[in-house]
Formats: sequence, C-alpha cells, structure tokens
Amino acid sequence: MVEVPKKSKAAVIVEWGKPLQIREYAIPEVQPGGILVKVEVAGICGSDIHQWRGRLPLDQRLPQIPGHETIGRIVKLGEGRTHDAAGEALKIGDRIMWAHVDCGKCYWCKISRQPTLCANRTYYAFRYCDDYPHLMGGFAEYEYVIPPTDVIRVPDELTEEEAVGVGCAFRTVVAAYERLGGLSTQDDVVILGAGPIGLYSLILAVEGGARKTIVIGAPQSRLDLAKKWGATHVVNIDEITDPLQRKKQILDLTNGRGPDVIVDGSGVAVAFNEGLEMIRKGGRYLVIGQTSAGVTTPIVPANIVWKALDIMGSISATIPHFYKALQFVKNNRSKYPLGGIVTNRYKLEQINEALAAMEAGKEIKPVIDNRGR
Repeated sequence: MVEVPKKSKAAVIVEWGKPLQIREYAIPEVQPGGILVKVEVAGICGSDIHQWRGRLPLDQRLPQIPGHETIGRIVKLGEGRTHDAAGEALKIGDRIMWAHVDCGKCYWCKISRQPTLCANRTYYAFRYCDDYPHLMGGFAEYEYVIPPTDVIRVPDELTEEEAVGVGCAFRTVVAAYERLGGLSTQDDVVILGAGPIGLYSLILAVEGGARKTIVIGAPQSRLDLAKKWGATHVVNIDEITDPLQRKKQILDLTNGRGPDVIVDGSGVAVAFNEGLEMIRKGGRYLVIGQTSAGVTTPIVPANIVWKALDIMGSISATIPHFYKALQFVKNNRSKYPLGGIVTNRYKLEQINEALAAMEAGKEIKPVIDNRGR
C-alpha cells in the first residue's frame, strides 16, 4: 500500500505574469473511476508561457495550477477503473498520461465529430484551482484524474524524457497530420519554428516520406536537434534576419517553386505571413502553433486565392493521438534521440526559473522533475 500524504504542494498562478507561488492543497478522496497519481515529471511548453501571461482564451479565473503534459505514477485507483483506453490493465505503480475531458453530448462531440472543439470541455491545468478537487495541474506533487478521463499507460521501456513530449506537442502534431491527410511521396516540407511542435512535425514529415525537410527557427541548439531528427536543411533566423533572404533560400532549395507543405509550429504571428509568401502554388498550409489570443499580423489574402492554397488549423488532440504518439516513440526510440528534447530538469520550487528560461528560448523542453521527492 502506497502511503499518501493529506496535502500536496503545487505551483500556482495567482496573478497573470507574476511569479508563481508554492501552495498546499488537500489531496481529494478518490471517487469510483478516479485516479490519484504522483507526478513524476511535468513538461513546460509554450502554452504554459501564454497561460502564465494570461494570453489564452480559456478560464480566466485565478488561481490556477498549470501543467498539462504530465506523466503520473498511479498511487490510488478508484473502484471500477481497471484498464486504460487501449484495453491494458492498470495497477498501482503504473505510469499514465491522460487527455482533457470532452462532454460527448454537444454539437461538436455528437454531430461534427470534432471533440477537441467540445463546447463543454473540462481542461486540466487551465482551471480555477480553489474549487474541489484542486489538484488538476501537473506543476504539483500529486494530481487527481477525474472519473470521466481517458488515460493511456506509458510503455515500461520508455524513459520519462522520451515520453513527456507526448503530453502536448507530439499528440497535437499526430492529430494535426491526420487532419492534413499525411504527405504525398517526396513532398518538400518547411517547418516554421524549432520548438517541440516544430520538432515533432519534422519527425513525422521525415517518416512520412518527405523529399526535403527544412526547419526555420532558432536558437542553434534547437536546430542542432532538428538535424539529429532528420532535417535535411535548417535556417537560423538569428543569422538570416531578413524574411526576403529566407524566402530566396527556401525557393532555391525547392526548385524555385516553394515547398509543397508548410507546417506553422512557431507560435509567432508574423511567421504565418512569411509562410504565405514562400509556399508554392497549390500548396497545403497546416497551422498548429498559433495559440495566443488577440495577436494580429497583416497578410495578403489574395495569396490564398492566386496560389489556390489549402489552409487548415488543428488544435489539441484526443486519447487515440496519445496512444499513437507513445507507440511511435516506443517503435522509434533506437532510431532517433527522442529524449534529447528535454534540455533541463527543475524542482517544483524552481518553477519561476524554469518558466523564465523557456520564455527566453534557452530551453527546448524543460521539465518539473518530482522523481526522488
């Protein structure tokens, strides 16, 4: 029997853009179907920065416990919770990941079959935490997985460093590539942004049969990992600062036509317009990384018409995408240094240092590491 304390420490946003505070919350009783986990690691991504700054169009009530890409080790299983979404048996000590909870009843769940657009979605991490059950964010010692939540067991052979990116970036990319419809054989693909979204987009392009995979971004450390993950070319925006020069370089690499597919994982609004300028006629443009609310940039809409572009957005993912991403990691861990996406480990009490490093671009994927607590 695992001994569980009565309270858990958590890092809490109490004011937008201000340092998070360490607070304690009561650990809830585990309801039938619920799960209590000890947080092993919680990844930090760009959405955490946007949340911290108050830039996401989600629940604006404070306080909140952030952290939505968590690997948790089961310490209590509620009655009736016996298997994960793939049918694997669950037991105390297993590591799991989990999805946000879709209502299954609204128009987007029932009719359009787009559950990531659910009108009544229950989010982990982006919620008011002074209400029960409090602990629904990963920047904490313990987290509570509510009964309706779909969970997936993390394969035993995977390290936390290899798997943690599945919690947000990789599952989002898997869902987005499904929406894109995959690649045509020997497509030239440009990835805007070299953060986790961009890097996982790269690896699916490589595995999808792309002829050339070109990553545009910075800093150099991210581009170095992109090369290790199969990028045929990288463009450092810290070195080539003029968008026209970047466009010329891309055209030179793509027979003067421009890339067949562009994936925008940058999170920088102006990058979207740069992609419109360089994509080939008849190309496909997949937008994943633009999540900041209210950020605008001027574009030339006529480019969409004259180039006859297919432009699509994709947001978040559901439990099948967690499963597929974890299986990809399991099957390709000897081929790619997937654990290399984690660039630093911080204690829970170092959360503000970790967020600052991520915002400054010093990290690719920092994690809050509770192992050994």
